[in-house]
Parts: sequence; structure tokens; C-alpha cells
Amino acid sequence: MNLYGSICLTDIPRELFRKADNGKVYLNLKIWERKEPGKFGHTHVASCAPRKDEQKEGVNYFCGDFKVSDPQQYAPPTPEQVSAMPPAEPDDLPF
Repeated sequence: MNLYGSICLTDIPRELFRKADNGKVYLNLKIWERKEPGKFGHTHVASCAPRKDEQKEGVNYFCGDFKVSDPQQYAPPTPEQVSAMPPAEPDDLPF
């Protein structure tokens, strides 16, 4: 199963970012399935996953929502579909 969605980076407490020895910056996340889909059909939610000793009372660590990806929704058109499309006129092009 593939998921797609977004994470709000501005909601993540900066002290949860960790710089590794290789110079890259990491953030521990936890993603789990919702009991029921949300208002916009999101089926999964993401949260920062700080260690117990890093957690602060009253801080909301939720940072993202995700849906199950529908491969058919992003499938490229078939050759038959392309052939059935009308030709583009020069004025239709954005450049």
C-alpha cells in the first residue's frame, strides 16, 4: 500500500530535528491508520515521535495527513487515449 499526503513543517518543534554524523537532518515520525477517514478522506495520520524524555505536556505533535494512493489515478494515458485526443493548437500552449 502506498500513501500520499503532506506534512506541515512549520508545526514541527525545531528541537525534534536531529543532525546525524553524516550531516543530514532527521525527524522521527509515527504514522498510523485512523479509525475512520477524516473530513477530506485522509485514512492515516502522522505525528512527530520524540523520545519519552523529550515530550512536553500540552504540545501537539501531529504534523500530517495521508490517503491511500490510487495507482489508476496517476497512471499515464494509454496510446489509444493519446490518439483520441484532439491536436493542440499553437495558442493552447503555455509558452
